Amino acid sequence: MEAKKPIEGKMRYLKYGFVHMECKTYHCPECRKILNAGPNYQPKYCCECGQKLDFTEVKWEPDKQIGYKEEEENYGKEKLPKIC
Repeated sequence: MEAKKPIEGKMRYLKYGFVHMECKTYHCPECRKILNAGPNYQPKYCCECGQKLDFTEVKWEPDKQIGYKEEEENYGKEKLPKIC
């Protein structure tokens, strides 16, 4: 089986509950499953379909900080549902 390059994607998440972050993710070129890969670990095969992977040309970058979560206008002032 010939080794293929993983497909790059992007994912956003909240760090500490209020910092918006963006990171790169890598997916298997055959089954599109997200790979558990990072600068310290690159799998040689996909754990789902067994496709051989080649991470030689991947440049690892730290996660980017995009911004902060804005405080909601009605924070703490939600109306409780009426109970009959």
